[in-house]
Amino acid sequence: MKTAFLFPGQGAQTPGMGADLYDYSDTYRRTFDLCQQAAGVDLAAACFEGRGTDGSETIQPAIFAHTVSLLAVLKAEGIRADVYAGLSLGEYSALCAAGVFTPEVGASLVRRRGALMDSAMPPGVGGMLSVIGFGIEQVEAAIAPYKEVYLANHLSEKQMVLGGRLDDLLEIKDEMEAAGAKMATLLAVKGPSHCPILDEASAQFAEVLKTVELSPMAGVVYSNALGAPYPPDADIRALLCEQMRARVRWHDCVEHMLASGVTRFVEIGPGNVLAKMMKRRTKEAEVLSVRDVDALEAFLRGYREDK
Repeated sequence: MKTAFLFPGQGAQTPGMGADLYDYSDTYRRTFDLCQQAAGVDLAAACFEGRGTDGSETIQPAIFAHTVSLLAVLKAEGIRADVYAGLSLGEYSALCAAGVFTPEVGASLVRRRGALMDSAMPPGVGGMLSVIGFGIEQVEAAIAPYKEVYLANHLSEKQMVLGGRLDDLLEIKDEMEAAGAKMATLLAVKGPSHCPILDEASAQFAEVLKTVELSPMAGVVYSNALGAPYPPDADIRALLCEQMRARVRWHDCVEHMLASGVTRFVEIGPGNVLAKMMKRRTKEAEVLSVRDVDALEAFLRGYREDK
């Protein structure tokens, strides 16, 4: 059975995430503490108590620390995946899973990434709009009249996220609802991501990435910017910068994984957004979510029974 580990992005956070795991597992606790020290922010307060999570500079390393600490528990049990894929921020957890950088380096990177993303637009000027019910051609036609609105995330056949100026997004929200969208909802974020509004932030992040040593990729990792696996000769730094300012091609990543024979998808991290999307996409694959102690123990029991 070919297995993919999936890692969620910003927005998947839930109050109390990881608190039970921190008490339950020495491996989780050690990895989390390393991430917190490297990030230089109070990730325990963000994860376990839901405090200080209004900015990407905190919430991005918090989600990253939770996911890679949970991943460390699975690795300690000898559990690996055949492929790794993460949505937006989750791509950093996927790269960490494949040994491209350590949890400490990743936590520091995503804190800097979050700070740069928050600085791309003044608070209250930009935002993101989730739209469900229309295909990509309809959505692109709807946003064409707006110069500063972009298709930021192509999540599934009829689920997109737009990024841009908040006043324009509010107009589009009304238009989408009038046209019969199943849902058109503004996301609780400070500003847009994965669009050209972040060109300057992406260029600044390129300078940050130059200071980081990356290791060879030990496994198959999917690039959001490509909608496909990183090629063997990929410029990882360049693709991470492109990911910040270009469309997330998650739908393409999912279709590629299915076509390549992946039959088990395991979401690792808070919530179960990616697992729900996978269950809607296919009834033939096994889809699991590991986010707390109960789910972890159930997953480990199943793994041991299958051996």
